[in-house]
Amino acid sequence: MDRIINIFFNEILKEASTGRVNCGGLYQNILLETKINNKTLYKVNKEIKHNNDFFIPTLNINNLDLLIKLLKEYYIIAKSFIDIDEEDIDQDKYILSNLLNNLTIEDMNNFELYVQNCTKSLINKPLNINESNIGFNKELESDIIISIKKEPINQETPYGLYVKSVKEDNFYDFPIVRFNIIDDTAVIYAVQNNKKFKNNIDNNDYQKKIYRKLFRVNKNFEKEKNIDNIENPENITGISPSALVSLTICLSLLENKGIKKVKIPTFLPIRYNAKEMSYLVKESKMKEKGIPLVKLKNEFHKSQQEHEEIQRNISDKFLRYFRRLEYVFDNIKISSYPFELDSSAHLKINEFHKSNNPFLEELYIMGLNYNMKKDSDFNKTI
Repeated sequence: MDRIINIFFNEILKEASTGRVNCGGLYQNILLETKINNKTLYKVNKEIKHNNDFFIPTLNINNLDLLIKLLKEYYIIAKSFIDIDEEDIDQDKYILSNLLNNLTIEDMNNFELYVQNCTKSLINKPLNINESNIGFNKELESDIIISIKKEPINQETPYGLYVKSVKEDNFYDFPIVRFNIIDDTAVIYAVQNNKKFKNNIDNNDYQKKIYRKLFRVNKNFEKEKNIDNIENPENITGISPSALVSLTICLSLLENKGIKKVKIPTFLPIRYNAKEMSYLVKESKMKEKGIPLVKLKNEFHKSQQEHEEIQRNISDKFLRYFRRLEYVFDNIKISSYPFELDSSAHLKINEFHKSNNPFLEELYIMGLNYNMKKDSDFNKTI
């Protein structure tokens, strides 16, 4: 186990100060500085710091002995939980380096608690749901099937909520909600399309039919009188109907489970910088090929602008989902936006009474009335 601690402190954190962590040939773009009890352990290279527009986060370790204990606990659980396809890499280093990818700004300052919570997330399914039919949806004329499944190590959470509609042998996959539950708070990191099973709306009649029906989430929305009273109404338009379906079911299941608080991280510094680092690596390879310096600078500047725009769109779009659901449901309230309380948005789930959208209301009630197993692992402590 001393080898694991050595890998984390003397390899991963050291290499993270360069922006590139080598996991036996598979590189992780991780950039951060490290302090232990306010004393600098590793600093980011001056050239990286001064010549690029990176946000340089600092990992603050406040209790070294406790952290070593928690890292050992995390590794034991993670090693047995995680399936890694790449056999030729340093799997131990890969497991430990992925621990850093989902840090928020606040986690950087309370890393011991973050590691403890990551271990809890591996042990405890956020909801104890295997593949289950939560009922027949009249609008989609299909059964709604949900499941909580393990996610790959490089995703934001160990588990994800999978949703699909099924009719006979036909199905339609909705986006995956990647979330976990820590104590009395759900943390929703992302809602993303399932890349393994892409819907084929051009050649599959059932999927084409569902795709069209999904636009019923917008029924009467543009004509709704109250939209004129909403500040920046464009913030809740032009968003994915299928993502709204997945999030509606997720929030209803959380209310079903008694979870009233939701945290929504919109800025993960390590993941943000990872894309910037990939541009630097590309620039370095272009230099080796003898590409003129002016062209290199133009290319890098263009890449940075594109990245900033993509990140802004991702964050704004993610928040728009919740603003839209706040508008649709009387029990969902955004209590704070990013950088008001901390770097995340916060949402409250009150008792459900009504919705102004019949389609989403039907889905919400299905999740709310779903009978979860009593032997749930929820809130098991370690």
